[in-house]
Amino acid sequence: MKSFRLLLPLVAASLVTSLHAETPTRTFHHDPAPPTGHVAASLLWVADTRKMDEFLNYFDLADVHAGSYAGEVLPDTRTAWRDYAIEATVLARQGKNTEAAGKIGQMLKLAAVYRSFGGLQNVVQGEEIAYLAGRTTEKLGKNVAMQVHSPYLEKEAADCLIALENLAGAEKAQVTPSFWAHLEQVVVDTHYRLAMCGGGSLAAAH
Repeated sequence: MKSFRLLLPLVAASLVTSLHAETPTRTFHHDPAPPTGHVAASLLWVADTRKMDEFLNYFDLADVHAGSYAGEVLPDTRTAWRDYAIEATVLARQGKNTEAAGKIGQMLKLAAVYRSFGGLQNVVQGEEIAYLAGRTTEKLGKNVAMQVHSPYLEKEAADCLIALENLAGAEKAQVTPSFWAHLEQVVVDTHYRLAMCGGGSLAAAH
């Protein structure tokens, strides 16, 4: 299976023009762009895991849509969440399994933030974060995995696919069937990697 990190470039190639480009018109008059939502504005300033921790530790997922607008796309924060995986690995090598598990937990919470906004681009980035969390957990082994406590894990693989379908919504039609099938496979693989962590259902968090 191809690495999931290829998904976002693929999404960018296939969706940027359709999701972001203005439709040509005969005039220069366009509706004003909506203001940046509270969550997106906060994430724009995140440059490292320390700032991401500040955001996640004081962020209530129940209020995820406060100040946002329909169809809002959250900024790309890969610099921070990739560093979570690196930090988890370093901590595990030092025997600090609880701290390493905490980094994984932060990744899963961030993935839930992206997922909860819905829309294909948000969902894809959320799944990419979860995928890296799963790969990192698998690599670090059960000593770390059994200490990951997250309410953002579905109990069954089928629940993952239902959530994916619901959250992507009508934007699913903007990608090819092969892309969607690959995304579903990645989501299921991520679920099995994280299954050893236990936890509750992501659906309950929406």
